[in-house]
Amino acid sequence: MSWQAIAWAIRQNTGAARRKLLLLALANYADKDGVCWPSQETLARDTEQSVDTVQRQLDMLEKLKQIHRERMPKRRGQWQGYRYKLPLQTDPAPKGQNAARSPHLRPGQAAISALTRPQSLRLKPSIEPPYEPSHIRMTSDAAERLRAFQEKQEGTEVVQNRIAQRIGADGWLVLGAMNDAQRSRLSTLERQGRLDDETLTKAVLAARLELPR
Repeated sequence: MSWQAIAWAIRQNTGAARRKLLLLALANYADKDGVCWPSQETLARDTEQSVDTVQRQLDMLEKLKQIHRERMPKRRGQWQGYRYKLPLQTDPAPKGQNAARSPHLRPGQAAISALTRPQSLRLKPSIEPPYEPSHIRMTSDAAERLRAFQEKQEGTEVVQNRIAQRIGADGWLVLGAMNDAQRSRLSTLERQGRLDDETLTKAVLAARLELPR
């Protein structure tokens, strides 16, 4: 999870509430370089939308140049989904993004989403274009996270998101007040299923003392 990615996503003008929610969900999984690869099912669950809606909104975010997508390599004959890159370095958002908003809408009013496409047009991996080499340079950190994902290991963002949910409404704020060693220790314990409530409570109380009053 990257604070920079979430802060960037909050400032973007997507033209629709459900699209903004999807962009925030992607930012929640993104690393400091804006790279992530949650499945469409995961995004649908996190945003409480259907997979069809997620697919349509991802198409719109790509047209608005608020995300870049690339196919991940096949593994055991199956597509591994998409890798997403948030263009964090393009903030503030280009003026062209305002084209998604209807000229008849007042500032702050969400645009009406497009009509749902027929079920027969649902995107299927078998008919999607073949994978092409990426033009996005992955950092060593992102490459390590990708290997962990492909080996069916939980990524750090997923584990820390679970810890944040256990802490409560200010979970991410509390985690942000911790240093890297503290977050790493909690993540390791949570990944191993050994993070008990007493250990978590002590860490949270110590972190909250560091928060600004």
